[in-house]
Amino acid sequence: MVALFVIGTIITCALIEYFRGRTKQRALALKSPHTRNGQHDRFLLPRGFFLGEGHSWAELLFSGNVRIGADDFAQKVVGTIDALEVAPLGSEIKKGQPLFQVKQGNRTLTFPSPVSGKISQINSQLFDSPSLIKQAPYFGGWVAVIEPANISAELKLLAVADDAARWLRTEVSRFRDFLNTQQPAGAAMPAGATLLDGGIPMNGVLQSTSDETWKEFEQKFLCNSKNN
Repeated sequence: MVALFVIGTIITCALIEYFRGRTKQRALALKSPHTRNGQHDRFLLPRGFFLGEGHSWAELLFSGNVRIGADDFAQKVVGTIDALEVAPLGSEIKKGQPLFQVKQGNRTLTFPSPVSGKISQINSQLFDSPSLIKQAPYFGGWVAVIEPANISAELKLLAVADDAARWLRTEVSRFRDFLNTQQPAGAAMPAGATLLDGGIPMNGVLQSTSDETWKEFEQKFLCNSKNN
C-alpha cells in the first residue's frame, strides 16, 4: 500500500508539473507572440497542439476534453474575419465534418472538426469579437470544446511537434504553388498577394483573390478527403 501511495504521488506531481508548464507556455505565448520558440516560418505553432489536415487544431485538456480552433496559417492567409458560426452546443460531430465557419463579407470558409465527439462548450466571445481568432488563434481565439468519442485513435491521425512543423512547411509550399496557378500566364499577382522570403504568404493574401480562388482554397486546404 505504501509503495502504491508513493507511485501515485509521483504520478500526480508529474501531471501537475506538466500542466503548470503548459500554463506557463500559454502565458509566454500571449505576452510574446513573435518569439522564435513555438513558431515555424513565422507561423505560431505552440508545443503540445495537434494540427489537423483541415487547418483546425486540437489541444487535449486536463479534463480529457479537446479544445479546438483555426490554426495560425489559416487565420493569417484569410485576413479579416468579420463573423463566426459554430455547430450547435450539444451536437454530435464526427471527425472531418464541418465544425465552424468564418465569414469575410459575403464569403465563408468552413473548418472541419479534427476529432469526433459532442460539443460541450463554445467560445461565445468570438460572436462579438471574431478578431480574437487573429489576435490569439491558439488561446483567446479558441472556438469550441468537444467531449471526444474516440480520442486515442484520432489523436494518432493528427500532427504534433516536429511532424506538425514538417506538415506546415509542406502546406506553405503547396499554398505558394496554389496561388501561382490562380493567375493567368504572365499576369501580376493582385495587390496584397506578394510572397515573402522563403515563400511565406503575406497576411490576408486571400482577401485580394477572386471568389473562385477563395472556394478552391477551401476545397484544397480545408476539406481534405483524408479528414473523413
